[in-house]
Amino acid sequence: MPAFDAAIRAFIAGMIDLRRSNRVINKLISYQARWRVAAYLLYLHADRERYGPEGGATYGNLLEMCRRPPDISPRTLQTTLALLRFTGMVHVIPSASDGRSKIYQPTPRMLGFTRPWLRYATGTLDILEPGIGRAHLLENDPGFVDRFLVSSGRAHETATPLVERMPEFMAFFAARDGAGAVLLPIIRADMDGTPVPSRGELAKTFGLSKTQVGTVLRLGEAAGYFALDAAGVPAATARLRTIFRQWVATELAFYAEHMHPAAAPPQPIGLRRPARVE
Repeated sequence: MPAFDAAIRAFIAGMIDLRRSNRVINKLISYQARWRVAAYLLYLHADRERYGPEGGATYGNLLEMCRRPPDISPRTLQTTLALLRFTGMVHVIPSASDGRSKIYQPTPRMLGFTRPWLRYATGTLDILEPGIGRAHLLENDPGFVDRFLVSSGRAHETATPLVERMPEFMAFFAARDGAGAVLLPIIRADMDGTPVPSRGELAKTFGLSKTQVGTVLRLGEAAGYFALDAAGVPAATARLRTIFRQWVATELAFYAEHMHPAAAPPQPIGLRRPARVE
């Protein structure tokens, strides 16, 4: 699409803002397995049509979703739930319908995170498909977020998960602490022809240590994603440019599929306009 380069820049800017806005959030989304657990919980909470007014975010339902490929271990699930509780993202209440079950409910803090998360996606998609106005829907349609969560969550049962569409990219940039964050300023500098921030600046921006940044750069160079000069300053390789564009296109296609306006209510038969006869 002609506007794709502009969309990539908006995508990068939105992701940088999201990752540096909150260290807890950055820690949560640094690992795709933890991030997926949080997304599953938000889906199960939102799908009240299927699970009832309390939602369905029980440990059993979460475990069942984590068993579908690509698997998430019970240990990772338990660790992520503990992190979410410790940071005030969820609280646990007994189920009103089954006293033996406990419901993990997102707190206002976690629900508030959905807006900056989805804002970068809607803003980027509006560059590519301005006629739909997804950013306007996010801000003004109270059902937009839940529709997205339910549509994308149910697709997990039948569609190929994003993590499996580009497994090599995800294995490095979504499973190594700091890799997905450090990638973004390097790509932006490559597109804009500007200097890459120093390791100290990268570390400060994303709540990392210089050692973590250095490890990411060194391993990224070995994998062919970064080229380091004599001073250790990184640059994007042709391989990284190609694979990053593919990832952005894949992720935006996922969002576009599941972000849509509310369906128009059926019109009563008596008010329908009669068919025109030529």
